[in-house]
Amino acid sequence: MKWMSAVFIKSIAMSLALSLALLVAEPDPSVDPPYAKWGLIAVKEAQKKYNSEISDYQHIGRINLSPTEAEETFKLLLNRQGAPAAVIVTVRFNTVTERLITIKFRETQP
Repeated sequence: MKWMSAVFIKSIAMSLALSLALLVAEPDPSVDPPYAKWGLIAVKEAQKKYNSEISDYQHIGRINLSPTEAEETFKLLLNRQGAPAAVIVTVRFNTVTERLITIKFRETQP
């Protein structure tokens, strides 16, 4: 019987430890994601280029090109002259200096 209670206590302890680990590992929504700076630049530059407001955006992903260069890619939804439109914006930057290198735009389906 002692063995059963030891196993039971051990399983409860493991469950509590796992629950605590999950609570600690959850991201803090008040902290901006690493791509936030580049997303803001993508939105502002697309607004200028297309003379349009952005209605939504999605972070597609990051590609590390080298130890000092990376690209963040975003899909932006906008309204051009009353019609829905979308553009893929790729922002290349220096990961060490955080300086912008290039911005590329490619129109796509909304």
